[in-house]
Amino acid sequence: MEYVFDVFFEESFLVMERSGLKTRSGRRDVIDHLNSVISGCIQGRQTASVQLAVGLAVKSAIDYHRKMKSDNFKICMMGKYHNVLYIALRIAWDWSLEDSEVIGTLLEEIYGCEKTFERIFLGALFGSTAPHFIAGWKSDFKDQDENLRALVFFLHHAGQSKSCFLSYSYAFHDMVPKQFIDIPIESCGKAAPLRVAIQASAPDILMILLRHGADPNPDDGGASPVISILDKLLEYESRAYPYQLVSCLDLLLRCTIMVELPYKPHLFHVRREMFETKYAVLLQDKIISPKQVFGVPSLKAICRCHVRNQLRDSFQLPRGINKLLVPRKIKKYIDLLD
Repeated sequence: MEYVFDVFFEESFLVMERSGLKTRSGRRDVIDHLNSVISGCIQGRQTASVQLAVGLAVKSAIDYHRKMKSDNFKICMMGKYHNVLYIALRIAWDWSLEDSEVIGTLLEEIYGCEKTFERIFLGALFGSTAPHFIAGWKSDFKDQDENLRALVFFLHHAGQSKSCFLSYSYAFHDMVPKQFIDIPIESCGKAAPLRVAIQASAPDILMILLRHGADPNPDDGGASPVISILDKLLEYESRAYPYQLVSCLDLLLRCTIMVELPYKPHLFHVRREMFETKYAVLLQDKIISPKQVFGVPSLKAICRCHVRNQLRDSFQLPRGINKLLVPRKIKKYIDLLD
């Protein structure tokens, strides 16, 4: 069966123009054709399972990309030679591929050329048409809901395969391994997906990212997300704060033990006074609790954050929460649902 898929990519791409996969319709035609080949392989061989056939199809796409890259002095030729990876990405989604190792390899191939995963994240964050205006390409998923479900699919498999990718750290001033969910989006000022979700005032997407282990304070060179939201809320002089923005703040505070005061390197009492002066209105309106800024956090909040950090570091968010030997109510609390 491997031979069938290898021949498919070799022959199909041989007659295809270099820009043949530039458009969504062009990619869709190849995807439909490949889906037919997969169906034929499954029906033609009684022992061939769906998962085996789809896994081999995705592997063949990866192998074709690697071969063409190797023939070009290990430099990706882009165009159809790179977009073959997005054919594989859509095939994996269409057939609900369960092989996390193969999907992890596919993500590594994409990142090796692009150094970003914006083509997976942007459609989920802004809808299927927005990526065309932001980055010049159209999403392969029909609407924002499908983009979001696809994102969760790849978040799950990236966690299962324990995928990490070298990305620049502003804290260490060097390249460090980061999880798939924290890789910056190039066309959004190299901001982490979590920060982009906050900028878009999208608490539903922020919730998905946090539950799957997004760093609540991403190392992407930006200011503290909590402080950024507080500054944005100050712009509403009428004190009619948008529900979406307040919800984003609430979700972030669930993953934060203490809000780090800005205004370094001043002493703590000076920083506290400056904070209380600037954000007095928000403190009065109980948008943020003084206890979480300069008080003593509750023990349960400390425990939740530490447990989540341990699960995050071991690639177990959110699925690992159900394995904890604690009551269901505590599981919901750890999972940010309570």
